[in-house]
Amino acid sequence: MPPGRSAAGRAYTAVVMAFAPPGASEHRRILARLARPAAEAAPTLLGHLLIRRRGRRVLAARIVEVEAYLPADDQGAHVFRGRTPRTSPLFGPPGNIYVYLIYGMHYCLNLAADREGVPGSVLVRAAELFDGSDPGACRGPGRLCRTLGLTHEDSGANLFAPDARLVLREGRAPRIIGTSARIGLSQGNEHVLRFFDTESASVSGPGRRARAALV
Repeated sequence: MPPGRSAAGRAYTAVVMAFAPPGASEHRRILARLARPAAEAAPTLLGHLLIRRRGRRVLAARIVEVEAYLPADDQGAHVFRGRTPRTSPLFGPPGNIYVYLIYGMHYCLNLAADREGVPGSVLVRAAELFDGSDPGACRGPGRLCRTLGLTHEDSGANLFAPDARLVLREGRAPRIIGTSARIGLSQGNEHVLRFFDTESASVSGPGRRARAALV
């Protein structure tokens, strides 16, 4: 949900709408979270804001659902069988963007996690628009990429690059985080690596109350 009409809320909205990248301290904090192993990094990204410029329009979406993918022994991960030209961004520094196409029609956004050379990643499954206008606009990875205008052309960019068109900012952390197995996998779904804000209407998968734990 958007912040209230307090002075702090109005100031924060102004920063978002100006598409400002994070300052030095915030940059270090976000980078430190992404530099952790994927299973640890993923839940810390809940509540963060994805900020995207599309022409003259700026969109901000609060992350409410993620899945972690491990760098080794994870049959659900794209890197399970080794490095390919497509998955190369995941072997780069934390904050690299990896966008891929599924079913020939839906793009999915992943963020490289862990240290450079270790291809852990976080799939952003769902987010809620910062202005609260449509809770379903970013519900599911395909809708999220469609709303934010993300395609394979964004793959390989980095969230912290000076010319980044997709920026990550700190936001309101969820009060309660739910966990479950990842969604839609034929292999690797034994891992409990899906994390979501149980109180968000934009979560894409089932079981918002399943295995909920107080933060």
